[in-house]
Amino acid sequence: MEWDPWCGGRSLQNILASFRFMNPFVNSYFSNNYWSLPTNTPLILRNEISGINIGENSVVFWEGCDKPSFSSFYSSYFSNYDEVSWHKFIWHKGKSLRFTSYTWMALLGKLKMADLLISRGINVLPNCVFCSNGCENHSHMFFTCDYSYTVIISLLPCLDVFLLRPNLLQAFEFIEDSLSYNRWERNFCYLIICSSIYYLWKERSTRKFEKLWNSPSQLCRIIRRAVFAKVKSWKQFDELNGRFGIAG
Repeated sequence: MEWDPWCGGRSLQNILASFRFMNPFVNSYFSNNYWSLPTNTPLILRNEISGINIGENSVVFWEGCDKPSFSSFYSSYFSNYDEVSWHKFIWHKGKSLRFTSYTWMALLGKLKMADLLISRGINVLPNCVFCSNGCENHSHMFFTCDYSYTVIISLLPCLDVFLLRPNLLQAFEFIEDSLSYNRWERNFCYLIICSSIYYLWKERSTRKFEKLWNSPSQLCRIIRRAVFAKVKSWKQFDELNGRFGIAG
């Protein structure tokens, strides 16, 4: 009643935020094709609502549709946002929300890397905790660093074809453009990359704060187990296992 934009594209809250209707449903306030508003309805709301002729149609339309769905609302809600090209790499059908969330932040450059903390006046060591050579930032960790690069090409050997080491977006785009994979194989590769981001970030934090270390091969085993737990229920598991050796 108060939050949907059914009054000329505006909600009642946009018009007058201080007033609340007792009943949350619009159809509670009309009878015999006429509005029947409470006597205490403010004049500004009364005029706005009464201007809608409910006798013309038996339903309230949502963007011209008399049978709106959740997807209609969802599309309308985000219509003012720009669509990014990489959304399909992380929000695919086989996604894991835990892995996707960290990859989303990594693609936006929002993980609390040393360079980001230093730029905000926080005094931290700038060196990469994995190789001690480069500066800890998103580009270095995904995947310029020797450690992270060893991990990702061990999991996806197809990425070992670049003249220079790929960054995160380039890794995704390489999989997307490859003619060797079908849709579910691409989703599986996206999942591998996303899980690698999560566990590389976790390894980084564990080294910094708990002084515990995993070698690249140990971390690869951890990632493979996590991916196996996710994809073993996929209908395409047998085909994926035959190509990528998931259960191995």
